[in-house]
Amino acid sequence: MGLIYRVSDKEILKVRHDIFKEVGIPSLLKNRFELSPFKTAWHGEYDRSTRGYIYNFCRLSSEKYLEQISVYILGKSKWIQIYLNVYELSPSLSSLSLLKDSEGLEFETVSKISTRMRLRIGDYKGPPLLYILFLQEHKLGKFYTRKGYLNEILKLRKLIQKDMENIDGFVKRWHEKFIPSKTDWEGNFRN
Repeated sequence: MGLIYRVSDKEILKVRHDIFKEVGIPSLLKNRFELSPFKTAWHGEYDRSTRGYIYNFCRLSSEKYLEQISVYILGKSKWIQIYLNVYELSPSLSSLSLLKDSEGLEFETVSKISTRMRLRIGDYKGPPLLYILFLQEHKLGKFYTRKGYLNEILKLRKLIQKDMENIDGFVKRWHEKFIPSKTDWEGNFRN
């Protein structure tokens, strides 16, 4: 028996996924996000061999902006990675359901993801040292005991819920940092 409490990678993946399913998804749905309608969107498990989950969400803002959230809960990592990107659609769109026949692959090209912001990592202001030392992260922190492990789960759960409930603050911060790319419904650049 070791002195340090150990948890398998499989258990840590399950815990992170359960947290996001239980508090992240309902909070995003309350904020008018929907599972992405694109044919290529992921809505859960993506690979049984490496074990991981990807979720894609979208919402329309004033029929002009397409706000996308991509969530990655991958294998041996302790992170729940959450990315936000915003596009200005031309022509405007009245409903996300109109995108159901679109692939959506163009929205994931290198030129489009250059404005993608990772929540709690890419949205900070000021000296990075302060954030490195004090910023809360979407990650299970270090633990050495069962109690420490359960505390880390609780902290991550509260942070995911708080951030997904307050997603509009991150959207506002995105608009402070970037200008939305103008695209058509397929993700092709427009002038």
